[in-house]
Amino acid sequence: MNALVLALATVLLVSTGVIAQGGYPNKPITLVTHSSVGAGGDIFLRQLAKHLEGIVLVPLVIENRRGGASATAVSFVATSPTDGYAIYGSTPTLLQTPMLTKTQHTYLDLQPVVNIFFDPMILYVKADSPWKTLPDIVAAAKARPGQIRFGAATPGSVEHMIAHQIQKVAKIQVQPVTFEGGGDLLLAVLGGHVDLGVGEFAEVASQVEARQVRVINSFTDKRIPKSTIPTATEQGVTIVVEKFRGLLGPKRMDPAAVAYWEQTVKRVMDKPAYKQYYESVNLVPGYLDHVQYRLYLDRMNQTLRRYMKEIGVIQ
Repeated sequence: MNALVLALATVLLVSTGVIAQGGYPNKPITLVTHSSVGAGGDIFLRQLAKHLEGIVLVPLVIENRRGGASATAVSFVATSPTDGYAIYGSTPTLLQTPMLTKTQHTYLDLQPVVNIFFDPMILYVKADSPWKTLPDIVAAAKARPGQIRFGAATPGSVEHMIAHQIQKVAKIQVQPVTFEGGGDLLLAVLGGHVDLGVGEFAEVASQVEARQVRVINSFTDKRIPKSTIPTATEQGVTIVVEKFRGLLGPKRMDPAAVAYWEQTVKRVMDKPAYKQYYESVNLVPGYLDHVQYRLYLDRMNQTLRRYMKEIGVIQ
């Protein structure tokens, strides 16, 4: 009788996934971001980990490895064991930073695992700002060349590149002010230390709801789904950028771990609570498996290099 009970219990545990039978994962997984706490990359991983509870049956630990505009975080993951227990939360900063400065590792030293979202970039101001449209800001910048304080993330970020591009396209001069992450930038906008900021909606969503922040426009090719936010192009300044959010591991990461994350991400994307969250912050689902993601990163790397040459950031 005892043997039968034990056998039935074992079957139940295996069927619910509680026993990993020595397979992956069987210990805590570290999700690494180059962002500061409260910035977009940090929020992305923390929300992902929150909604993976009950799907991933081991602890997910978020680790903020700031420094070097992603170089520190990338090197940490690139030099980690290939067993899949250190995973990097990616953005285009991963690609852009090595173009701007010499880094120990690049995206070629990592294994693409899965892309999850495309994260629309937005321009925002404090709610009591006199500027309500992008033309308002352009007009103010032309009247006061070099005086408008334009807050953005680190030099290797999409946000910082937008600051360069908007000056070129709109033929204005602004004063770019660099921040380690979107959370720090938001505080600076709210405190009046900078005049406007570029970031992701998730970073400012609570302040938009509290009517402390006004979103001016997105930098997308068309309006964000289910949103009334106008694009920069609609307002006469043609700037379109694409920010991806995905996961990468060390080069030659265990294929079983890669396959696990591909399937796990599919499951969490269909989870109603997670879907409600990511739609509320305007994240656009953009699932790519590891093969598709590698091809995408190669294309994006070429696109960003051309773009940075066009705006004069690199030669």
